[in-house]
Amino acid sequence: MDIAVRREILPLVRRAQRVLIIAHIAPDGDCIGSLLALGQALRELGKQVVLACADQVPPQYSFLPGHEVITRCPAGSFQLLMSVDCSDIQRMGPAYRPAAFAHLPVINIDHHMTNVLFGTVNWVDTRSASTAELIYDLIEEMAVPISADVALCLLTGIVTDTRCFRTSNTTTRTMRVATRLMEAGASLDLITEQVLNRRPLGMIRLWGEALKTLRLRNRVIWVDITQAMLEQTGVEEGDLSGGLSSFLVAAHEADVSAVFTETTRNEVEVSLRSVPGVDVSEAAVQLGGGGHPQASGCTVGGTLQEARQRVLAVLDLSLARQRARK
Repeated sequence: MDIAVRREILPLVRRAQRVLIIAHIAPDGDCIGSLLALGQALRELGKQVVLACADQVPPQYSFLPGHEVITRCPAGSFQLLMSVDCSDIQRMGPAYRPAAFAHLPVINIDHHMTNVLFGTVNWVDTRSASTAELIYDLIEEMAVPISADVALCLLTGIVTDTRCFRTSNTTTRTMRVATRLMEAGASLDLITEQVLNRRPLGMIRLWGEALKTLRLRNRVIWVDITQAMLEQTGVEEGDLSGGLSSFLVAAHEADVSAVFTETTRNEVEVSLRSVPGVDVSEAAVQLGGGGHPQASGCTVGGTLQEARQRVLAVLDLSLARQRARK
């Protein structure tokens, strides 16, 4: 941890007795794992902690200890707000209520290159493969022993954000932290089985319906997920993750994949993935979202057709610029 950041973060944490920690909407393993691990560590310091996420925890992460205490609507008074894995305030969704929380100091902990530095203190390390790695450093700085439960949550974050150590931002440091977490009791076998190898039957059916809409153009492959599909298969919006977009980008004929999910809010959630050397974060930022070069997302207003047309147009221009630079 940077010395300057340490000097800012640790005093805020020490002074606060009641702490609210918020993860991003459409949660993935990194944000849920980081949220749970940080919450447990702060409780070890005697803090009263509320964990919040606007969307429900996807079923594949229900094996993580403490997930049941995450609330979608945090209430009460707090002395400190900590955000994990959120590139901007909007990513916290309705769990963040400005009228109630705008006065709080905010510690923004993230690793996305598209982070807009919205916190009172911003600890954004784009060299880190996951936010979980940063939470590991913070727990070490707070001198809290890493239990087997905390290790399991953190290793889940690392495994999911690196696609089991397969992404280009996986470093030797990532591997060292993962080793230490396994030594602390985290089971890599359990994580890969629950998160990467298993899917609820409803999700498999949803993928089947979505794949019927599959299209490919200009090396961009995409599918639609409608509200009718969600209702038919019994999958809720908050249960979705990047699994389908990662599956699609494995096609030899594609450089980029997109999954367009229709919501009940007249908005469309967009999940983007790309092959190494192709940056989808550029397009995501233009559309009001963010993320990593190979894994990004955004929320676009309008109907499914309107959102799809807008996103594909932005992607086409972004990819053309990238090809011209090569």
